[in-house]
Parts: sequence; C-alpha cells; structure tokens
Amino acid sequence: MKTLILLALVTILTTSQLFAQSTAQERLKYPLALDMKGQTFRDPGPVNTNPDPLVFFNINISQNSAPQNEPSVKISRKDTNRVVAAWRDFRYGSDPTANRRVGYSYSTNGGLTWAVSQILDSTMLPGGLTRNSDPVVTVDTAGNFYIAVIAIAGVSGANLTLAVYKSTNAGVTFGQAFICSQTGTEDKEWLTTDLSNTSPFLNSLYISWTSFSLGGIKLTKSTNSGVNWSTPSNVSDQTNSVQGSDICISKNGQINVVWLGFSTNADVTFDRSTNGGTSFQTDIVVSTGEFPNGLPNDVSTFPTIAVDNSSGPRSGWLYIAFADNRNGDCDIFLTKSTNNGVNWSAPVRVNNDPIGNGKLQYWPTIAVNETGNLAILFMDTRNTTSNTMIEAYIARSYDGGTSFTSEVISTEPSPTAIPGSNVRFGDYIDLDYKGVRLVPVWTDERAGGFNMDIFTSEIDELLASGEVTGNLPTAYSLGQNYPNPFNPSTKISFSLPTASEIKLEVYNSLGTIVKTVASGSFPAGNHSLSFNAGSLPSGVYFYRLNTATFTETKKMILIK
Repeated sequence: MKTLILLALVTILTTSQLFAQSTAQERLKYPLALDMKGQTFRDPGPVNTNPDPLVFFNINISQNSAPQNEPSVKISRKDTNRVVAAWRDFRYGSDPTANRRVGYSYSTNGGLTWAVSQILDSTMLPGGLTRNSDPVVTVDTAGNFYIAVIAIAGVSGANLTLAVYKSTNAGVTFGQAFICSQTGTEDKEWLTTDLSNTSPFLNSLYISWTSFSLGGIKLTKSTNSGVNWSTPSNVSDQTNSVQGSDICISKNGQINVVWLGFSTNADVTFDRSTNGGTSFQTDIVVSTGEFPNGLPNDVSTFPTIAVDNSSGPRSGWLYIAFADNRNGDCDIFLTKSTNNGVNWSAPVRVNNDPIGNGKLQYWPTIAVNETGNLAILFMDTRNTTSNTMIEAYIARSYDGGTSFTSEVISTEPSPTAIPGSNVRFGDYIDLDYKGVRLVPVWTDERAGGFNMDIFTSEIDELLASGEVTGNLPTAYSLGQNYPNPFNPSTKISFSLPTASEIKLEVYNSLGTIVKTVASGSFPAGNHSLSFNAGSLPSGVYFYRLNTATFTETKKMILIK
C-alpha cells in the first residue's frame, strides 16, 4: 500500500513539474495558463474550446442497427445503482411491415454501463398478442421493475391491449406478464408507482391511458404488485380529442394526471383523484396555446407532470412541462401549482434561446428529486442547421421553477430520418431523478441511415446546489475542491452575495473544457456541487467560476 501511495505522489509531482516547465509556452498558446505558485489563473481570458470539448459523456444503451425509439427509464428505489430502460424496438422488421417489439436493458452502476439489450417475450401473453409497443418503466419499493406495453395481436395491429411485464430480479429478466385492460383499442399509456411511505396506497401501481374503445383518458390500478388490475375509471370528462396522458402520485396518495386536449387549441388539461383512483374531479385546463406544429416527421409532443414529495418548503408542489407554438415556434413551458392542483401559475418559458427564432423545442419530460430539485429533458434544434437535426438538452431548477440552467447533453446532433410511417421517430423521451443521480434517455440517430439508438448521458452534478445556510455571503468566492486529490468524485463550493448568472467549468491542462458542471441562474448563498470525473483520465485539472463581475480558477488533481 505504501508503495502505491508513493507512486501516486510521484505521479502528481511529475505531472506538476511537467506542467510548470511548459507554463511559458502554454500561456502564449492557451489563455488559461496557470501560475503554479498560486491556485488561481493570473490572466483568465477567452477559452480555447476548439479541440473537441467534452461536456457530457454519451452512452449508447440499445446498441442495435435497427430503429429503436420511445424510451423510458427508472432508477430503483431499493438500490440506486440499478437502472432499467425500455424502448420500442424494430430489430425484427421495420419497413414496409413493422414488427413492433419492446427492447430493454439494465445497469448495475447507475447508468454508466449497460447489459446487452434483450426483447420482452411477447409469447407470455395469451390470445395471440405477439407484438408490443409504447413501453413505460416503473419500480416498487422492493426493487421489482415493471414495463407497461400496448400488446398487439398479429401483423394487422388489431386488439390493442394494455399489459404489464414484471421483473423480480432487478431488471435482469421479465418473467411475468399480466393483462391490465382489454376493451378493444388502448393507446398511449403511462405507468407509475406510489412510492411514498406516508401514502395509504404505498406501492400501488397506476396506469393512465387513452381508450378509444371506451372514450377518453382512463385509469387502472393494481394493489398486488401487478397481478390484478381494477376496472377502468374515468379520468377525463371529455371522451374524444384527448391523448398523451402522464401521471404522478403525491405523498398523501393523491393521483395527478395531465394530458393534451386538442379539439381546437392545444389544451394542457389536469385532473386529480383523492380516493386512490376510484373517482376523479372536474377537469382543469391549465394552459391553452397554439398546437405544436412544424415538428419533424409529424411527431407529437405531450405534457408531463411531476410532484415535489420532499420535506422542504415546496413539498406538495405540482409541476407540468409542456410544449406549444404560442411564440410562433415550438417552445417548452412550465406551470406549477402550490395548492395540490386547484390553481396553476402562468406558464414560464424554459428554453433560453431567442424567442421566435424559428428553432424547435419539444418532447419535454420532467422529474423532481427528493430534495425538490427539478430537471426537464427535451429535444432542441437551436444549434443545428435544420429543424430536422436535434440535440438533447437538460434544464434544471433549484428554486421551484423560477429560474433554470440549460445545457446541451448530446455530444453530437441527431437526424430524424424515418424508414416509413410504420416506424416514425416516436412521441416521447424520458428521465428519472433520484438523490444525486439523474438518468436521461432519448432517441438518437447520429449513426446515420435509420439507425435510431437509445442514448443516455453521464450527468455529473445534477446534484443540487446547497441550501443557503446562515447569513448571506458578503462577497463572491470559489472554494478549494474536497477531497483533493480525488477519485472519481469531488465537491466544489462557491458563494454568491446576490443571485447571479454563473458558469462553473472544468478544464484540462491544455485549457480545453472537459465538463460544464453548472450554468445558469443561482440564488444568493453558499452552494456545493459534485463533480464526477469517471470518464476522464488521471491528471491535473482546473475549475473556473464565472459571473458577470467575478472570475476565479483553482487546481485539482484526479488520481485513478
């Protein structure tokens, strides 16, 4: 052990000596040269970002040359290292005859690596339901994973049935399957679990969906781990022109459902149940806007909902993220309710590109972790030459949706080409947020052709900024990371005397950005963010905090 420590120290010293020897040349070549006598850059100037800056590390989950789309993901609440993702998979045929199946994979290290993808065994369902589509993943407190699907009889697409697959081995296999509703034509389901220990309905499973055969948005529940499901109850008052529901459960057991009404405009509509889904109240139109149009290949975009089940000051707040064209092109908006869905705030625009610039943002999906921090994943064309080229973005809020950071997490843009109307590009993406871990999943066609894959990203922080403690700081400051040296995670603290637009970035020894830890508006106070260097090699790195009036940079050392 002593030998290993000595070698590590020699490595650190050697790296520092080599860097010091090249300081004069590097100061001329890169504006971020370090004064090795201190811990700050003497003359921080424009940053060299040309040599392929690595902001996030993208991971291909599906790893298959056929089209995969409409992904869903869930982190285990029993062991947060276990994650399951599922998607619509066309590896058995896409054009001209689509063979819709559901693929899935699991991770044992929080989403950094994934098992070889598999296909759900559709022969487990009776009645000739040989194909599956529209997967949604959830988990219960025991660590059992569930995937809801629309099961299809044969090639014709008849008998659209709502069904659930269950895994009792943390997502490795799904050995059980149950029919939930079979009234004729079920579509666009969403699945969730009541995970609150304070709820009288703990571990109940809920599915909301559109039933074209019964008319309107419906809900069914299971109180015995997916084996049996209740008779569908009515959610929407309207029985037609409704689609794309999403569902979340408050910690008191209240069921919250949102969907899109489109008889004339794009009506974001909400309803709730306070009796475990037996009945719902009167629908509330939360927001009305111009229907989203201009999206590539006629994809649809639907609202999503999440609830703050923390014990913090915003406990019980509901958030709805949606997209519409009220500004002339498709934008992402957020509205919130502080009284269990009775009243809703005026929508706030989430994406921070210029208003009315003709660029598109769509497919928002929202999550709130147990400390009350928000994350919204969406697709965005702001940086691309055509609105048929998209990138994945994350917007985060630490103040209840008042302000947002906004960061692109795709390392490459994706086309949106489709092999035919049988496949399309899908209608949704997904993310889950648990503690310090956020796992997004999106459809990505960077490989070219019609090779849609399911991608995720290593997201370092998405650890919240620290709460304000004691008196507000009187000056800006950037703290030394701790621990230092580190492997692979460390915390970076900073203080803001007033609310500020900040950017916290990490650079390698050449002055190239390797990570954007945080970017956006932060409230006044003392903050602490976590930086995970799991995808970076050992060496000396530098982190810099920028505000409108303050800049400071410090050194840190990664040893693996």
